[in-house]
Amino acid sequence: MNSSIRLVVLACAVLAALAAVALAAASYQPSMGIFQATYRPGGAGAVTIVVAQEKADDPTAKIIIYVGLGYTTTLGQAPGTTIGSVVAHVEPLDLTTNSVPLTGPLKTDNPASYVSNLCAPGLHEAVWVLNAALPGQPANPIPVYVDHTAGAEAALGSAKLQICFAPPDVPMGTPGRAPKGAKFLDAAFTISGVFKNRATAGEELWRSLFTPFTPKTGAPDAAATTEAQGIVPMPYSISARRRPARSGFFRLAGKLNLAGAAPGGISLTLYAGVKKKSGLAFSPVSVTNTRRHGLYAFTRRLPAKTTYFFVERGPTSRACATPTIVASCTTAITSNAISAVIKIAPAKRRHR
Repeated sequence: MNSSIRLVVLACAVLAALAAVALAAASYQPSMGIFQATYRPGGAGAVTIVVAQEKADDPTAKIIIYVGLGYTTTLGQAPGTTIGSVVAHVEPLDLTTNSVPLTGPLKTDNPASYVSNLCAPGLHEAVWVLNAALPGQPANPIPVYVDHTAGAEAALGSAKLQICFAPPDVPMGTPGRAPKGAKFLDAAFTISGVFKNRATAGEELWRSLFTPFTPKTGAPDAAATTEAQGIVPMPYSISARRRPARSGFFRLAGKLNLAGAAPGGISLTLYAGVKKKSGLAFSPVSVTNTRRHGLYAFTRRLPAKTTYFFVERGPTSRACATPTIVASCTTAITSNAISAVIKIAPAKRRHR
């Protein structure tokens, strides 16, 4: 698959995930999803962590993310190494109530420079910095404190990521207030060269803890801490190949592999995209369910212009795995899977 097309597909998957995890508005309803470049057991590829909350929710003070128990996490990259990127949305309360995008690189830094931080004091194995910036503004670096777990936390995950935010809703001029009153809404940060999948088939459970601020005080409300989970099946894939079809049509068919099983009744969506000056823009065009043995097929008319297609099993929500870390747990989001991109050309014109 062309690498630029692959990046567009992954971007579509992340955006679909952000839409899928939206929950009914409440005082605090965060969610998390994990989306990977490969779900092959023993595989190593980019991992995208998506964390989100509702606009109506209280502002988030801290997020702790526990990596699935079966992953190998490699730390110790040299300070200044770019290991990924971040795409986020905030609500800059000083400027607008609209959601505003931020983008930037994810880089490593020297852990010794963060020993006295108030979020997670002490020397950490690694510090990653999310250098996300508002359009036309300098970056507002947000550190991520990363360690392998130990003691009681070793039962929760193989590694732990900690992220803190500044309060957006305290009075202007308050020390430590978020720049522009920026309230966190969601973030998708993609990390490369760090995580390696478990070696066997099954499901990996990622856990996260979200702690909100008590509104307009700048004080974290520990009693309101809420858990959200991410489920990652392995292996997890959708094969897609062009098959013979009647004149004027094309047929895409394949099989879903879901954690080593091939279930029927699973909803799959066909996406189509054409090249434009701004790049490839994909949109859903058809939906079907898998049959016995995980098989599926889409049959459609040949397009009027060269079009690119892929098949996705979108993110799905289910009840949290138990026991949970805290009493409140919103949902468990199962990762999505996407097929290879298939290029379909229009029918050849017959010469008279």
